[in-house]
Amino acid sequence: MLDSWAAKRACATGTALAALLAAAGCGGGSAATTTVLPSRQDASAAREASVNSTPRSCLAAAPAPVPAGGRIGAGKLIAAWGATVGGSAKAPANGSVRDMAQVSLSGTAIRIRLINPDTANPLVVCSAYIGLQKSNPGPALVPGSSRQITFSHGKPGITLPPNTPYVYSDTIPFAVKAQQIVAVSLYLSAATAATASNATWNSSYATANAAGDQTLDESGATFTTNMSGATFDATFGTGVPEYLQGGSTYALAAIDVQTTEANGAVVALGSSTFHGYESNQDQYNHIVDLLAGRINTDIPAGRRKGLVNEGLGGDSLYVALAGRFARDVFTQTGVTGVILYDINDLDPQNGQTLQSVENNYKLAAQQSHAHHIRVFCSTWAPESISDLAEVTTGARSQLNQWILNSGVCDDTVDWATVLADPNAPQTYNPIYFSDSIHANPAGHAAMANGTPVKRWFEAGAY
Repeated sequence: MLDSWAAKRACATGTALAALLAAAGCGGGSAATTTVLPSRQDASAAREASVNSTPRSCLAAAPAPVPAGGRIGAGKLIAAWGATVGGSAKAPANGSVRDMAQVSLSGTAIRIRLINPDTANPLVVCSAYIGLQKSNPGPALVPGSSRQITFSHGKPGITLPPNTPYVYSDTIPFAVKAQQIVAVSLYLSAATAATASNATWNSSYATANAAGDQTLDESGATFTTNMSGATFDATFGTGVPEYLQGGSTYALAAIDVQTTEANGAVVALGSSTFHGYESNQDQYNHIVDLLAGRINTDIPAGRRKGLVNEGLGGDSLYVALAGRFARDVFTQTGVTGVILYDINDLDPQNGQTLQSVENNYKLAAQQSHAHHIRVFCSTWAPESISDLAEVTTGARSQLNQWILNSGVCDDTVDWATVLADPNAPQTYNPIYFSDSIHANPAGHAAMANGTPVKRWFEAGAY
């Protein structure tokens, strides 16, 4: 499965990497020297990987650089956007992608985080640029806003071998405002592009095959494919293609912002509600984006937190703990907190009991506290996928009381009561009802408004 990092990899020797580059169609130079993250999930593996040279064909194909200009600025790097591995995406061969992301913090500089979960193919990025989206949705850029992103101390491109958990770019000057949508454009030279998509609820874009390097196309006219919908292969690791209404970024997994406004970041780790289900695509009105907005209005500058969305449809906490938890939480820049809202564990097909779910919460809290990360928890929404367990054993109600009263989490919120019908508390309030599992946009807003934002997001590290 694409979101498993357990497979062992051979060391990337010069010979091995030369073979990778040749397979990617980027030969014509000496082999690059690469430092690659080991594929284990332990937090000690959370270090940058870097490539120290760029294949010559990439250099020859790169457009003229856009001067970065400006300074890095005061403050420190804080994670301000993120997305988890969400399945498989077929990127264009010898083409470009344009990833859209709404950052949660203002700042003076950025760096990006790329991943390659593909088990067979390298991810070859020959050039990368960041700009501001002109209008939402759409691939057009604000004229003159593009700046070149470099890697490994000034290199224009990078190659990620198969199963690379993540790499960071250089930090480059780029002024951005909180809740502003940025566009990260990548030119992918390989004849066979790696499969590397991340789960979002907004549109990103791709060119046709053989369109070449279109990273500086401000009009967006060459980005003819919206990376969402029936033509986009989103398997969520199941091997069964699904219609992905929400969208996906290609290879882009996080954006850090150099800022004085925040003193940490909080990761929202959850299932489909955090992913964005039943919110409006491209309107950024799901619970995590709404919380990010409240942080910037309710908390003074200097004490805010970046918000990193690691929501994934269909996820369960016991699955996350065995796979993505360490990568998606512990390795985020400046992380001080995590919100847990994986609410599929009591689905009978998962084979979890009330006791095992409680134990998983304890384990998540124990691991997070060991990394000085606070844990915030919510009760589970009514009429969730755990309904059968609720009907037969009352398990969801018992779990909700345990979440509120056990003291395992550092702070809690009762979203179940926020969303429930006062006259039938095991069902949704009709004004928040959508599909009997997820809250509608009004429900997402009610959850955000019911969250103790100042208490949760002014708190420092554990």
